[in-house]
Amino acid sequence: MANQIVTLNVSTQSAPPPNKQQKTGAFVSQGGSTTAPQTRTLLTQMSDLTPILQGGRALASLTWSGGVVTATTVAPHGYTNADTILLTIAGETPAGYNGTFQCTITGASTFTYPLVSNPGAATVQGVYTPEDVAELVAMATTFFAQGAGQAVYVLELGAGTPAEGVTALSTYIAANPGFFYSYLVPRPWAGEPTFLTFAATFTSNTAKTYFFTTMTTGNYTSFASKPKSIIGLIEAPGIPATEFSLAAAFWVTLNYAPAPSNRVPPFCFAALFGVTPYPTSGNGALLTALKAANVNVVQTGAEGGLTNSFLYWGTNLDGRDFSYWYSVDWTQINEQQAIAAYVIQGSNNTVNPLYYSQQGINELQGVAASVAGTGVAVGLILGTVVLTTLDANAFNQAIAAGQFNGKCVINAIPFLTYVAANPTDFPAGIYNGLTLYYSPNRGFKGITFNILVTDFVAQ
Repeated sequence: MANQIVTLNVSTQSAPPPNKQQKTGAFVSQGGSTTAPQTRTLLTQMSDLTPILQGGRALASLTWSGGVVTATTVAPHGYTNADTILLTIAGETPAGYNGTFQCTITGASTFTYPLVSNPGAATVQGVYTPEDVAELVAMATTFFAQGAGQAVYVLELGAGTPAEGVTALSTYIAANPGFFYSYLVPRPWAGEPTFLTFAATFTSNTAKTYFFTTMTTGNYTSFASKPKSIIGLIEAPGIPATEFSLAAAFWVTLNYAPAPSNRVPPFCFAALFGVTPYPTSGNGALLTALKAANVNVVQTGAEGGLTNSFLYWGTNLDGRDFSYWYSVDWTQINEQQAIAAYVIQGSNNTVNPLYYSQQGINELQGVAASVAGTGVAVGLILGTVVLTTLDANAFNQAIAAGQFNGKCVINAIPFLTYVAANPTDFPAGIYNGLTLYYSPNRGFKGITFNILVTDFVAQ
């Protein structure tokens, strides 16, 4: 209006939405689904798996000779020649042909598998399915037994050997960095040397990628390098075919939803459902060795008078609690997002622009402190938030002197101090003076309780 006295300029700032990376995980499948290799399918409930599950494929004939069965398929199987793949044979008569076998691919429509005794001539032809089908069903069955509301993906890599699967996963991650926080890998991968080499590439503090790996008493010692990216577990002997024990712990980690009213509990001793505890009788030495190797097991809460199953000990192979790395990842994800959002919005705010100045540094320090305060509130960061304005040397000396022990400190080097020490950074718009110093929260794992008994009575 021409006679209007006041003209208003309104700028808005929107808080970035919560980052969902740490709630995003995948069952790794090698031929267990009908989806194309390098594709992912979201499961929100058990029934979502059925439409994509690979069904049995028809066999044309089975013949036995010299301890080896030669199978001919009705249609080309699509497997790579000379590969060895676990396949399940079912529906054959005689039944001696049925079972799960390590099969060698010998042609476009043929494969062989070892069988010591001759079952006789095959009179009824059955079907073959990748063993990964049963494993995928077990993963989903155990995962969704923990509760509703937490989704998970199936990441299909295509049928093949464990080594081929590792290569395919490497390709997927390179093309989709940061999409999945964690992967529940097939059991045979624990015996594949290239898997350990691959996992070792995700050991930096900023990697934010984890592989939940089912080990055996025969191969857990091969993980002597102890990469932090692997969470290992040994299942109890004789578990049901529908159980995949580590899927229960996998669900626990994806189900974390940090909020002041929903704090993140320790991973150690997490309650698990639908899984079998590892027997303790006669296995004391083994369980001690597994704990020393940072390999997890399922146990009961019998020591506390509880009959439920719980996760012991909640560690990654490097010996750190998974909760430790979860806190580190949460902090860096949310600090990066919040600070980046504030810089971008401050560059578009005509009322209160964000400038490279002492005021701007103070504002960024406040943003970092707000995220850290949330970390304290949700149980991921120990102590209270403290703001400091020390130069690098003074800050490091204060840390060495223990002045910040048990605190969450956000230090911001003052503007004039920083630009004097780094004269080329101001023209470039670079400020490297923000530091967060903190300790992640953790739970108890061992308690010593001293009891002193006396016969003396006070006079």
